[in-house]
Amino acid sequence: MHALLHLRRSPRRTTSLLVFVIPLLIVACQASSAKDRGWTVRDPLWSALPQTTTQASAAEARAVAIARALGIPGNPSAPVRERDMLRGVDYDRVEFLAPSGDTTVMELNTETHAPIAIIRLGPPRAGEPATLTAATAPGRARAVAAILGLALPQASPSVRWQPGLEAWEVTWGREIDGHPAPGEGTVVDVTASGAFQSVTVTGTPAAPAPASPIPPDRAKEVASAFATQRQLTGRPGFSQSEPELIWVRPNNFLDPSLSDAPEPLLRLAYAVTFRYEAMAGDEPHQVVLWISAADGSLLGGAETA
Repeated sequence: MHALLHLRRSPRRTTSLLVFVIPLLIVACQASSAKDRGWTVRDPLWSALPQTTTQASAAEARAVAIARALGIPGNPSAPVRERDMLRGVDYDRVEFLAPSGDTTVMELNTETHAPIAIIRLGPPRAGEPATLTAATAPGRARAVAAILGLALPQASPSVRWQPGLEAWEVTWGREIDGHPAPGEGTVVDVTASGAFQSVTVTGTPAAPAPASPIPPDRAKEVASAFATQRQLTGRPGFSQSEPELIWVRPNNFLDPSLSDAPEPLLRLAYAVTFRYEAMAGDEPHQVVLWISAADGSLLGGAETA
């Protein structure tokens, strides 16, 4: 059940993730080797961690308090402690199963018990009145965040309707030192009637910003050299964007021998986007290159067809 949480809002990657159902002993062995050589798509997404009785009791008490505050039905399962091998995050997992079939899965921070992810899974709630709109959903989402003790930016969030969840998705992106961290932040989903649906909080630790970042022109030169070397500049419709400072988790985009999981630390980088047609008349192709703001080295990137 908890694998759904891992996949729902994990960072977008060009490599498809395969979820293996493997006995716990094999999971533990493979997790150990993955730690040594770096995680790959052949490894499990999670591994079990030891948990004391005191730790389990504290996690259960917090989970029950959250469930009652949000109106989540069902009784809690025995808490278990796990490590998300892709995200590099440890958490206590508690599930609530209601007689109606409504299941809620919680992942709580192992130290603070703050929610990392909570999602309700179950049949649609037929007959609920549609009282929320795109304009009013953020207010309800803020109220949910307040119940959970989550701090939110004062800036207005982005709002969109999620047909798969039948809920309004309200997203507060994360900024560090005034620069965005794509994929990071807090997302709260509430149904059309205002009922809680899910929340995810992504706050990857960040390395200190460089005291003297390289100038944008140097990042532009590095990007241009990359595009020339990869023979992108001669493609139909080629264009190169201006460098933009963002926080990223370096990945193996440029070196497939590296771990399939991005590094567990955000770094400040210049993002430069190349657009071109792979073949004349095709839809635009896009490559995003990440250039370290500290020294101009390449940290990875992303590609879309």
